[in-house]
Amino acid sequence: MPTRITNYLHTSQTTGTTALTTAYGTARAHTLATGLPPWQQSPDWTGILETLNIHVHAIVGATKLTVRVTSDAAGNESILPDTEATISTGIGAATTGSVAFSAGVGISNINPTQTDTIVYVWLKTDAGTANLINSTIVWRE
Repeated sequence: MPTRITNYLHTSQTTGTTALTTAYGTARAHTLATGLPPWQQSPDWTGILETLNIHVHAIVGATKLTVRVTSDAAGNESILPDTEATISTGIGAATTGSVAFSAGVGISNINPTQTDTIVYVWLKTDAGTANLINSTIVWRE
């Protein structure tokens, strides 16, 4: 009889307006904690970053977003390298939109003194500007 494997899905969301331009900026990263409940926190765990959903408003001239996910606040240690997606604008308001990324990359607690790993989401536009309203990750263990 095959063994049953159970997957647990976790989400983490950050809200707040962040102005995006055609360049990454150290003050523009969204910080997302992996959100492990206290009884599961340990200094050594691994998971898979499944999806990343981004919502933007006040789009002016931008048609695409490039995302990078890193494990450090300086943006130097990539988990998900630069990936570009076309903004799907709103049906009722063309100045709002979303992008979704399917990642499927491994994440782990790389800091042994920390029990809840933080990932940093960096975004830039292909042209013009937009305001990042929220970002959400879904990861599985």
